[in-house]
Amino acid sequence: MSELHLSRLGCRVGIGAVTACLTISLTLSRPACAQWSGSIVQADSLFASGRVSAAESLYYAASSARPRDPAARAALGRYLASRGALRIGAVLLEEARQFGGDTASIARSLAPIYESLGDYRSLATLPHSPLSGAQQARVRWLVSHPPVLEFPDSVMRIPYKPLMDGSGLGVITIGVGERAVSAVIDPRLTGVEVRGPLTKRRREFRAFGDDSSGIVAIVPELHIGDVTLTNVPAVLNPAAGRKPGRARAEVALGLDVLRRLAPTFDPAVDTLTLRRSGAVAQNMVGTHMPMVLDDQGLRFVFDGRWETMSSKDSAKLLTTRRWTLDAKRGLVVLE
Repeated sequence: MSELHLSRLGCRVGIGAVTACLTISLTLSRPACAQWSGSIVQADSLFASGRVSAAESLYYAASSARPRDPAARAALGRYLASRGALRIGAVLLEEARQFGGDTASIARSLAPIYESLGDYRSLATLPHSPLSGAQQARVRWLVSHPPVLEFPDSVMRIPYKPLMDGSGLGVITIGVGERAVSAVIDPRLTGVEVRGPLTKRRREFRAFGDDSSGIVAIVPELHIGDVTLTNVPAVLNPAAGRKPGRARAEVALGLDVLRRLAPTFDPAVDTLTLRRSGAVAQNMVGTHMPMVLDDQGLRFVFDGRWETMSSKDSAKLLTTRRWTLDAKRGLVVLE
């Protein structure tokens, strides 16, 4: 991913972005505003088709040429946040709002970014918030009771059972309070979903009310091996475990829950490795595939096209080969 060099953020635009900027600047057949609007549409199209590097160059070029244009600023912010640069993406989206961007649209983009960052104070004061009343009540509670991660060792390995049917990456055993339960790691999901009979144990959760996704709640303590997460946002969904295509498990974890721990999945030895630093070596051996982790789950570029977990090809890859989620660099590293 190119480093950012916009406004006061102080990084540099890559050569590809400069080239794209010069190429577009020499196109004089349209007014400048329409010209740069078209470049954003083109960048979106390139990104959707899996040409991530070319799309990135256009996003940077458009925002560099028109640094106070809210559409260009927001497009780059959304792109960078989806590739793992959450804080920079949030800053760019906030600036797009200051420059006159659509407040409601920007709020829809910022809400999941703030939640991934654990920035509940910003989420609680977000103008035109898209959150339901129950979600807003939970956010206000989290401002004064923020989640905490306890990770006693630098690296931890836990057993997991790979799933080959596309219903998830694998199943692990976790602790919800003092209770050991099965949890499926579902890359189509964001957050934590408590399913089936476990949802009836309401005293083990802090509930804030219902919305379209289920009962908005907090898990006071969630244990993954020796890792402890406190005050974890969750949804209680009694019917979820009975839905077709979903693995039978009492809890489902989105990859966003594990992203900051740079997880490595090794189905050959049924082992999941987590890292306290959330960092892996930049020269890690393997195929470095651009990835996106957003409200649609995990997608990555393989053989020039985007793959999702609904694809048989991706399910086969991620449940038969060792791979690492390097969210800080926006990559899936396939060994």
